[in-house]
Amino acid sequence: MNRSLRLVLAALGVPTLSALAAALVCWPIRHGPLAPRLLIFGLILATGISAGLPACLTWLTPKNPDAEN
Repeated sequence: MNRSLRLVLAALGVPTLSALAAALVCWPIRHGPLAPRLLIFGLILATGISAGLPACLTWLTPKNPDAEN
């Protein structure tokens, strides 16, 4: 897979998976007040993106063939 495709996949995949996780967590409280749901959704989304983007950047970093193992 080339680097451009992996970059697009990471840019779309990380926020999508974070939003999906947040929606699944917020689903049981869907009939509750809106403010706590938005707060929980936002916290999970922000956590997923802040944890996922560094992982994706590591994934996207080209391997150095001269590095010692």
